[in-house]
Amino acid sequence: MLSIPEEIKALYRKPNSSIDTWRTFKMRFYDKDINFLYPGDDVWPSDNLFPVDDTPIYTIDGKQVPDDNLVLTQVLCSTESLTFGQCGSAMVEVTVADVLMDLTGKWFTLSIEAGGYEMMLGIYKVDSFERQADRTKRKIVAYDRMLNFAVDVADWYQGLKFPMTLKQFRTSLCEYVGVQQKDVSLPLDNMQVTKTIDPSQISGRDVMKSICEINGCFGQIDATGKFKYVFLGASGLYPSEELHPADDLFPSELEGETLSHHKQATYEDYLVYGIDMVQIRQEEGDVGVVYGGGKNAYTVQGNFLVYGKGSADLLNIAATLHSNISGKSYRPCRIVTQGLPWVEPGDGIICYTTDDVIETYCLKRTIKGIQAMMDTYEANGTRERKQNFGIQAQIIQLEGKTAVIKKSVEEVSVKVTDLKEYTEAQFKITADQILAEVTRAKQAEASLSIRADQIALSVTNLTNDTNSRFTQTAEQIALKVSKGQVSSQLSVESDKVTISGNRLIVNSTNFKLDGNGNATFSGDVRGAHIFGSTIESDVFYAGDNAVGFGDYYVSANGSNVLRSNNGWFKVNSQGPPAGSPGGDYASLYIGGQMYSGVNIKGTGVIETSSINCKDDIFFPNDSWSGGWGVLRMLKDLYNRVDSLEDLI
Repeated sequence: MLSIPEEIKALYRKPNSSIDTWRTFKMRFYDKDINFLYPGDDVWPSDNLFPVDDTPIYTIDGKQVPDDNLVLTQVLCSTESLTFGQCGSAMVEVTVADVLMDLTGKWFTLSIEAGGYEMMLGIYKVDSFERQADRTKRKIVAYDRMLNFAVDVADWYQGLKFPMTLKQFRTSLCEYVGVQQKDVSLPLDNMQVTKTIDPSQISGRDVMKSICEINGCFGQIDATGKFKYVFLGASGLYPSEELHPADDLFPSELEGETLSHHKQATYEDYLVYGIDMVQIRQEEGDVGVVYGGGKNAYTVQGNFLVYGKGSADLLNIAATLHSNISGKSYRPCRIVTQGLPWVEPGDGIICYTTDDVIETYCLKRTIKGIQAMMDTYEANGTRERKQNFGIQAQIIQLEGKTAVIKKSVEEVSVKVTDLKEYTEAQFKITADQILAEVTRAKQAEASLSIRADQIALSVTNLTNDTNSRFTQTAEQIALKVSKGQVSSQLSVESDKVTISGNRLIVNSTNFKLDGNGNATFSGDVRGAHIFGSTIESDVFYAGDNAVGFGDYYVSANGSNVLRSNNGWFKVNSQGPPAGSPGGDYASLYIGGQMYSGVNIKGTGVIETSSINCKDDIFFPNDSWSGGWGVLRMLKDLYNRVDSLEDLI
């Protein structure tokens, strides 16, 4: 409440019907923002003591305001239930006549004077200056400096050097948007503020709302253009809403403006219960912390300034907030009375009716008119509080630890998040699935899903682009490991097992298979057919060109060779050796002392101790035989012996 002389207040309370109660209205316009010189909050400017920096470029007085149509609206809290932290902007609406200068974007001071005392009603900036149906008139709509906070301050936030105290934080914000603060200490000014969000865009008003909320106050721009923090005063003492106060039984603790006369008063039959418990959480379902043992809880949710705080710090913040907002009991109402411009939003109002006493707060006030000035005070509120939801749901969070439990007909879930470490784990149960997931942002993630017809397990390394997956149904067990577009798979079904991949490696005691397809084993190989380019063991070898078994070698390249490994025995059926007489025949070579250089012409076999030949046996390397075969020599020898017998 503004501090002005009581004799001036008395003038405003009187009917405006005499010269001493006549009110002078002024709007002084300037080309740039306005800075006043005030030695204190209770001192108002005068032309000789506290000059404005610049001379006004234009002035509008009451003569240019037809029909006394001034409307000034100031809002502390407009929500259905009391919501701390709101930072409402005051609005001026007035229709003026015969103003030729375009006042759009111009700053102006609004003041009213009575009894020689000029009272400031604020500093405003023209938002719109629109021509009316009567071409001589223009409607001005203007707002106070709270709109300075309605800008993107992401660059400011990203450029801060954390950590810092809350007082340093709020001071830096006000300097960035160009609004001075009233010098005041807030309950949590010494709280450490760290970087808890990474916003690409965020409103300065939302940041200021977060500051005010955890301190249990509201933000307003005062009549001098400074930002001030508004706390609600202590309220009356009510044992129940059925028992109303009496001076001797339930003395009021509420300090404020007392209204003995008013034009209209409407109010609810119930009282707004005082807050008796404070809960701080990150989102709906979050465990958070709770202070106070009552049932009418005030919930701080989604306030980025408390992200990452430990339980002890959160509990201290909750206790501090509780001490500032608890027990504020009041009656929702709407009261219309004569204009009392010294009353401010947040002030207590005590209104006497014919049969009751209304104790409430001025949460919204509207001034209408100048000479016939009327004031309307409003306060909304529900008997018991509904949940309060934060405004920062769109902010990207970086630092914070939360445990969120959700229970509903459709779902029961638990989610634990460490925003500083970029990790999150959640467990969710629905009617058709149990799901468990663990994620490390931009690095890895794992999930387990259990349904009535399937169990699925997946692990992914996002950095290496690798993934493994296990899926089990009643008909199949499937494994898959992939890196990019390359994968290996194993499928087990009732009638088959399928292995797919670029390479298969087996490493066991009795069987080994390397990635190049080389196999080593100690057991038997049995089957109808064996296909492959090479088969090899200690005593057997089979390749494209030859087959080796034991001590012998057989060609497989068309050369028709059978030989022993030591070279003493060789059979060649391809054709005669070079220089041999006769046509095609197979050759047999037997090395050693007993048989040397023996050639068998024709087709023959060796049976036990005899050699059976179709034609003859030759000794091509013996010059004595002269090319004769064994059979010819035997026949010649027989004939000669037979001729000797005739001679005898």
